[in-house]
Amino acid sequence: MEPSVPGPDGFLVSSGDRLRGEHLRLDDYLLAEEQRAANQPFNVAIWRKVDKRKIANQIEAVLRRTAWLDQHDAELENGHLARTRLATLLRVLYSLKAPYSEPDLRMLLDLTVPVLHRIAPDGPVERVAEYLPNGDLTPELCAALRRFQASLTQDMGTSQSSIQSLRQQLHMLLWLDEWEPLDPARCWSECVRRDFRAFDGDRRVKWRAALKHIRGNAPVRMPAGWARGAQQFLAAIGIEDFREQMQTWFAPFRSGEPLPLSVAGGYVIKGLIWFCAVARDQELKECCLGLLEAKWKQKRNTEKVLVALGEFGITKEELRSRSLIKAPPPNPAPRLIEKMLNAKCSIRANHIQMDPDGELIVIQGQLHFYRLFRSTGRIERVSDNAVLELNWTAIPDQIRLHLSRECDSPQQVDLRAHFLMHDSVYGRYFTAK
Repeated sequence: MEPSVPGPDGFLVSSGDRLRGEHLRLDDYLLAEEQRAANQPFNVAIWRKVDKRKIANQIEAVLRRTAWLDQHDAELENGHLARTRLATLLRVLYSLKAPYSEPDLRMLLDLTVPVLHRIAPDGPVERVAEYLPNGDLTPELCAALRRFQASLTQDMGTSQSSIQSLRQQLHMLLWLDEWEPLDPARCWSECVRRDFRAFDGDRRVKWRAALKHIRGNAPVRMPAGWARGAQQFLAAIGIEDFREQMQTWFAPFRSGEPLPLSVAGGYVIKGLIWFCAVARDQELKECCLGLLEAKWKQKRNTEKVLVALGEFGITKEELRSRSLIKAPPPNPAPRLIEKMLNAKCSIRANHIQMDPDGELIVIQGQLHFYRLFRSTGRIERVSDNAVLELNWTAIPDQIRLHLSRECDSPQQVDLRAHFLMHDSVYGRYFTAK
């Protein structure tokens, strides 16, 4: 039996660990990253040589290792460095084309949830989207997707556009959940889900494939690749069946009754409009144009739906003339420049005052005043004289690359002063002793 040896990050790989080989590979990677020069590129070739059938296991090892580092963060001086390197590796592993089974996907979703605040969150959901054309959702996979969706927050370490795209994908994936109880009050599209669930045999298989082709994070205009795929699904269903279903599902648009529309429901309408455009059928075009008469209870989800009628030549200008979508907002640049100039005039020395000797720095934050002592790094909140220290566990790994526990340099003093000046955002990085 091979002895257990701690890795460069302190993680102990036991001899009986199912992922021992994957963890030892991570040890080699972390050691190599410690020694890699800053100007030396990341070597992706090593990971491309890993057996594609083992990529899911390697990702599992990264996620379990990241969770362990997070749990032992207070004990590890440089745990954030290892986490940052593992997060980089995770993006590389997810970019490799590899097969994932339904149990693999559930495992990756569930293991990602505890470390969402440490890594980019989109990897497992994108793998589910790639799996879907040739694989089907299950009740268990849908449950894992819902747990993942419920764990998303706005302050995760990724861009807002990425989070928005991720949420769009999840909305559409979960609309495809065939086991969720129907609720007609939730959205017009519940009639589509109801009728689809009543299909049986080969017809249900063909319609399921077509509905899975609808994307939540689709662009404004229909991509050529999406249209080619839609042609195949339409051919499989048959134009008569497709036309009959569209006429049934879109009939409520001309009823004059206000209809509910969820976020996912908007994606469904847009996707079905695209299918109708691909079909190049006059009856289907007339069916889609019924949207111009539709009334909605929730107007916030309707603009993207109506813009999809551009596939039939309906322009945004025409939609605005009918008061169906809002006019574009005015150019904000002049107002923003004016606000910035006013703000600059009202700020006193960047909210920072120093005594003649430069030892005491008085900082005006957005919520409190602070005293920061340059020689010792001591921080006092003026309102209650509380002595503050870094709340190290609340500080993201990317910021830890620049911020150290000890205030031992002018740069560290400046960083703390900056965070305190914007305490409405960064106040959580400090805690009272």
